Amino acid sequence: LHLLFLLPGILSFYGVTGQGFPKEMTLSPNGRMLLTGSETSDELYHPDTVRTIELTFPQTNYWTLLTQNYASKTDIPAAMVVDGVTYDSVGVRFKGQTSYSMVQGQKKSFNISLDYVHNNQDIDGYQTLNLNNCFQDASFMREFYYFSHAKRHNPATKVAYSWLKINGQDWGLYPSVQQINKDYLKEWFLSNNGTNWRADAPAGTGGGGGGGGPQWGDGTAALNYLGNDTSLFQPYYTLKSNTKLQPWSDLVTTTQALANVTAANYATTLAPVLDIDRALWHLATETAYSDDDSYIHKGKMDYYTYYEIETNRMTPLEYDGNSVMKANAVNWSPFYNETKPNYPLMNKLYAIPELRQRYIAHLRTIIKEQFDATASDAFINKYQAMIDSLVNADPKKLYTYANFGTEINALKTFISGRRTNLLNNAEVAQPVPVVSGVFYTVNGTQWAQVQAPDSVWVNATATFITGIYAMNLYYAAGIVGNFTKTSMYDDGLHQDGAANDGVFGGKIPAQQGASWVRFYIETVANNPAKSVVFVPEGAEHDVFVYYVKPLAASAKNIAINEVMAKNTTTAADDSLEYDDWVELYNLTTQDIDLTGYTLSDDSLNYTKWRFTSGTILPASGYLIVWADEDAGQGDLHANFKLSGDGESLYLMNPSYQMVDQVHFGAQVTDMGYARVPNGTGNFVVQSPTFSANNNATGIDEAVFEGKIQIYPNPGNDKVQVLMSGKYDENVELYDISGGLIGKYPASERFTIHTGGFASGIYLLRSGNLHQKLIVQH
Repeated sequence: LHLLFLLPGILSFYGVTGQGFPKEMTLSPNGRMLLTGSETSDELYHPDTVRTIELTFPQTNYWTLLTQNYASKTDIPAAMVVDGVTYDSVGVRFKGQTSYSMVQGQKKSFNISLDYVHNNQDIDGYQTLNLNNCFQDASFMREFYYFSHAKRHNPATKVAYSWLKINGQDWGLYPSVQQINKDYLKEWFLSNNGTNWRADAPAGTGGGGGGGGPQWGDGTAALNYLGNDTSLFQPYYTLKSNTKLQPWSDLVTTTQALANVTAANYATTLAPVLDIDRALWHLATETAYSDDDSYIHKGKMDYYTYYEIETNRMTPLEYDGNSVMKANAVNWSPFYNETKPNYPLMNKLYAIPELRQRYIAHLRTIIKEQFDATASDAFINKYQAMIDSLVNADPKKLYTYANFGTEINALKTFISGRRTNLLNNAEVAQPVPVVSGVFYTVNGTQWAQVQAPDSVWVNATATFITGIYAMNLYYAAGIVGNFTKTSMYDDGLHQDGAANDGVFGGKIPAQQGASWVRFYIETVANNPAKSVVFVPEGAEHDVFVYYVKPLAASAKNIAINEVMAKNTTTAADDSLEYDDWVELYNLTTQDIDLTGYTLSDDSLNYTKWRFTSGTILPASGYLIVWADEDAGQGDLHANFKLSGDGESLYLMNPSYQMVDQVHFGAQVTDMGYARVPNGTGNFVVQSPTFSANNNATGIDEAVFEGKIQIYPNPGNDKVQVLMSGKYDENVELYDISGGLIGKYPASERFTIHTGGFASGIYLLRSGNLHQKLIVQH
């Protein structure tokens, strides 16, 4: 995540760095909304860049080997060059099912593994490339168009274009489609530690999960409940990744809840095990684009399902988009296959009136945002112009250049025709209320910083021709997980102004400090359908958000006393590993039980690591926590590492109050960053004093040969400057605009008093040496 915009006041309080949010989550420019799927990739999958991929196989019979290895999915080695950069020893194999078996020429789809030999080899963090051959898609654009739009409201893969060469021969244009793997999962979810299945028979099982035609919708792999025995599910799903000892039991639990769901029990039985809102967005997206490689059409394959370990919920994931937007499916019903019991996501969820209206609301949003002919034609025209000459020059393409132009026009025709078809449906066409003026207040001030234990009042104005049936406020602590629903009122008694003035008010009770809180509003029309509209319309993945500033602990009894973020020789743990470490110091003369205390390097998750119950910090003593992500080595090994380039640390007590926090910059190898005087002073760089008093050593200048070093940096009242090597007699200090602030006689060590400086960035220079100084008050 790139947190470019921060909630007012947050940066000065706790130094948000962006850790903790998945990459696909961002804050809106005003800091009041959390948005998911709104970013354009600026890396390998930038949509405006056509990359050149060159594969060189050392074997002259490479094509025969690829063919022989298709069924076993065995890679063969090749050298790869991408835009002039060489990647050694990648693994290559054919991929696809019908896109492989029904293509007679050489325009096959390829899977490329960069970690085939070298575990850490990647491109912009990606280790797998999928080059798809556009089978049944003469436009070359269906997957590109679909996933570029679907990701706005669904977890979806990135797609960009590549030109492939094999052993010096042009192989033509390919959409490069992101792999659904642990890298993908980490971009959309808090972690990739959950369980990921592909709804398809495992290779070689003959379990009936594949195939087509009459087998589709056979009640096997569409989240159908098959019984309590987990072995009944294993022939129909391929387990792709997991960390749980018994992952299949979660699939049993979810499918059983789905099979037995009713309008009366869905909130208590299904919502805890299925992300219902994500499932409805998934269905709305597949339906809007008439995706026939999909859950809604095949009812057993061409989708993934992911069990999110942080929320214990299942989420269906979109996959395979080369068959969307076909003319023969333009008139699919918006409730396609809902009457078929073997399609339980539609059959069960659409039968619950409240969820049916939620689904329709999501479908309306997709129609409004993505089925506008002017915008869609502009998108198609832009990328048609980008790839037109490449399609024409493609020597291996499956269809003619004339077919390409025809299919491009077919995409445009589909958009306008599908919009008309969907809006002609009586349920979809139902009018909805108009909602405006959404804001929250804290102690009477709009959009103010929330501090524990503040409660928050949310207001919104709504109108509808026959009146408002209900307005509901949904809120949740944390950036993932289920919401709590509460009513909003227009009665003059809920911070809503005068009664019956169209302004509604609802309350979010006080939430614990150091937490994010999400909320959104549902407004229900007073009409027979009880049609609804959400604000934001992308809820539950686009939501309003605020941060609850934690209170400082009433008494500071523990100090983060020393940090070692670049440890190569100073101290080893019990496993003789030189890992990062954090030293805590007890400022009192009594033992402190650390049960319930937390330590974190994540400003979005202050409770990231908890001390084991019964951990004692001795009176006036020290405790070392190893920041090595290796809990298996002992109770004092945290689930995070420290960055030698600088980050932050936070110590919270069991009442979620901030006991101590440290923000540090780039560190020096094998030098401690320690409080001097011990336990109470500012931080300085010095020889480490592992589990000992920091007053016992001075600064070791030997490591600063030929440099200007400033400590602490950022600084507040004063900073120390250490110099070595060749430097001028004077040291000059400039502000960010280049103005000279002052001159100082150069020496090996001197002090600059920065208390009167404005907060900002300065430059310290002496001859050819220079260093940046940051002042923060």
